[in-house]
Amino acid sequence: MEAKKKQILTGIITIVISIIVLIVNLKLIENDFSKLWPTLLLLLGVFLYIIFFITKKRHNRVGLSFLATFVSVSSIPLFILTFTSFESVYYIWPGFLLSIGCGLMTVYLYGERRRGTLFLAQVLLAIPLLIWVFIAMNSKFGVVIGIVLLMIGVSFLARGLIRDDKSSVSVSDASQTADEGKSEQAGDV
Repeated sequence: MEAKKKQILTGIITIVISIIVLIVNLKLIENDFSKLWPTLLLLLGVFLYIIFFITKKRHNRVGLSFLATFVSVSSIPLFILTFTSFESVYYIWPGFLLSIGCGLMTVYLYGERRRGTLFLAQVLLAIPLLIWVFIAMNSKFGVVIGIVLLMIGVSFLARGLIRDDKSSVSVSDASQTADEGKSEQAGDV
């Protein structure tokens, strides 16, 4: 078995074991089934991944990778909703857009690498993150987020100002330098 397949299989087995550990530790089996149903979605997603990775022609089953990723990632916000009140849907709903973006990213990675698919996946991954940042900015963490973003911006600005890129010489600079070199050689003759 290839090393990559071993890693994928190990990852899937680890996820299944972690789900079992969570079920036991959160005492979901002893409690109501209403808290357990997102686990079934997560297990369905893992099962779909197993089917996808054991097939030889993965390009023919790219839709299966999308579905597996969408179902698996969507189970996370559903878990959060089952353990909190329905009012938290205000904070959770971007997670479903994120799951679509993750699904499209798997389509890009395991299927034909089309730029349109990658662009749409990146947009659907970025939008929920931006929404969560804006939601967090209106919370008690808004000042912290503002300071962190300011520090990141200053570090990029400082790096850009300090960096001495000798490799970024423009074409006109290179041709001007070459012309000066030729004129100096002609003057020497």
